[in-house]
Formats: sequence, C-alpha cells, structure tokens
Amino acid sequence: MGGYLRLTSATSKFVYDPPNAEQKCADLMPAIYVCWHGQGMLGMKLVPEASQLTILTSRHPDGQLVAAAAKSFGCSNIDGSGASPKQDEGTGGMAAMREMVRAMKNGQSIGITADIPPIPGRQVSDGVALLARFSGRPIIPYAVSSSRRSVLEKVWDKMQINHPFSRISAVVDEPLYVPRTAKDLTPYSEELAKRLDNVLKRAFLLADSKELPPRPDRSDFDPQGSEASN
Repeated sequence: MGGYLRLTSATSKFVYDPPNAEQKCADLMPAIYVCWHGQGMLGMKLVPEASQLTILTSRHPDGQLVAAAAKSFGCSNIDGSGASPKQDEGTGGMAAMREMVRAMKNGQSIGITADIPPIPGRQVSDGVALLARFSGRPIIPYAVSSSRRSVLEKVWDKMQINHPFSRISAVVDEPLYVPRTAKDLTPYSEELAKRLDNVLKRAFLLADSKELPPRPDRSDFDPQGSEASN
C-alpha cells in the first residue's frame, strides 16, 4: 500500500481548498486531523513534515496495513481504536487516548478517523471530541479525493482508492475546538459530522474540476455559549 500511495503522490498534482490550507494547518499544529474512514489517504500532505504526524490505527490487520503505509511516508502510529457493538474489549482505546494526548504535548499532530468500523452510515464517535477536550487542541476536518479514483460502494465505509496521474484535492474546514468545560460532547460530534460531509463533497468537486460552492460560514456554531471558544 505504501508504495502505491507514494507512486500516486509523486505522479499527481495537488490542489488545496482553501488555497492556503497548508499554511493554515501549519499554524494550528499540533492538531487533530479527522476524516471519514476510507476517505483520507494522503492526508499527510497537509502537514509540513510527515514526521510531525502520528496516525491512530486499529489492531485489526487492515489497520496494520494503514500503519505500515503511514510509516513508509515517515509518520508514526499509535495502535488502538474505539469500541463498537461487535468489539467492546481489547481495542486499546483508553491507552491510545493517553498516548495521543501525550504525543500532542510533545508537538505531534494526530490523524484519526471519525467513525468506528464496521458501522455504516458515517456517525462520529464522541471519542474524537473527547480527545480534543483532553488535549485542548483543534480538530481539523479534512478529505482527500482524486480525478482518477475508485470507490468501493459495497464496502461499509465506501473506501476511496486514489489512482496515479491524478488531480488530487485536499480540503479542510475551519478548526473545531472543544472546551475543557464541555460536558455534553454530542453537539460537537454532530457539528463535526456536518463538516466532514461538506469537505468530502468539496473534495470530489475540486478533484473533478467543478465549480466549488461558497465555503460555509462556521461563525454561528456555539453550542454552549462562551464555553465554545478556546
């Protein structure tokens, strides 16, 4: 997988939305980069150096393939995932949470998927907002797409495979902060789901060179009054 991703990266042209996305991401580091499962390959192109990004990968064989690919780019990884109805033990989730918070204190950004396999329907786990609350660092919703791609429609996450010699789009939304005083994480998870749907839609449009709609105004998201600011 790592070799294929490197080939795709080397032979493709990257475009960003907003155009200064790379600089905006650099200014917010360390941050929590979040995408839908199967929709964020090559997301490491948003950080200044791949070595500054640590990926959360599950202990499942599929997760270990992702870990190996990330390492081939120079990223590091932490093993663990959230619990699901099919597996509520042995995921290493709480230990991974502590490791991620510690990594961010040391200046590392974290790459994580929002949803927990194998639940279809793209529902955000509250674990993402919990990580943001514990760390005090911003969530950056992002998506990557390419003009030459395959989408595995029958797979639970509709995994996207980006092909070489493409126009690759990398789209980010405004940072989302979760205050340390937040008790109810549901509004943040719901807002994150909306933003992830938006960036994925924009990534497809930009990869296909279609006109992008205006970027949404995020200034009105304030679920807990003054607590929502960081």
